[in-house]
Amino acid sequence: MAILEALNWRYAVREFSDTQLSEDVVTELIEAARLSPSAYGLQPYRLLVISSPQVKEKLLPYAMGQTKIQDCSHLFIFATSTTIDAQFIEQHFARVEHERELEIGALTGFTQHVKEAMLSMSSLQLQHWAENQVHIALGNVLTASALKKVDACPMAGFENHGFDNVLGLAQRGLRSTVICALGERAPTDTSADDRKVRLPINDFCIEI
Repeated sequence: MAILEALNWRYAVREFSDTQLSEDVVTELIEAARLSPSAYGLQPYRLLVISSPQVKEKLLPYAMGQTKIQDCSHLFIFATSTTIDAQFIEQHFARVEHERELEIGALTGFTQHVKEAMLSMSSLQLQHWAENQVHIALGNVLTASALKKVDACPMAGFENHGFDNVLGLAQRGLRSTVICALGERAPTDTSADDRKVRLPINDFCIEI
């Protein structure tokens, strides 16, 4: 589908069918998340892909009654890094040097600049910064899903600590931030017929 047609087609699914997404489609959506832009390319998050019914069942008590996390084909969990420090930044730019076949230390000056900019922030500011980067990736996944005609429902309404405990995220240095249920809308989901409501273009877009 053309992108505007796809974006008009998508909505936040309320009910999923039991249809399972193909491995190829899921792989494409994972790649859409991986290729998302982030500030300095740091990617201060990881993506957990949950397809196991048993794991989804364990997460359900922390989903505020939203059974779609259990009914969906796959559940994407975007989790931010809990430690963003000098080592985190240095490792990233060492990877850049390696991947781009640069001399070791070629990016030392820029690495120092990034460390000064990032590490001047408080831990709370860094957390908010990381969450902002996650939402860029989530937006990419939603758009890619629509283009693939995969139904999706992004959710921030869940108990982070419960998800973190079930998935052992603290041991991985991660904290769950936002989740996205993916699959195929159920025929009984009448929300699919609701008119999409957005601000009129003249109210939304301010040209200066």
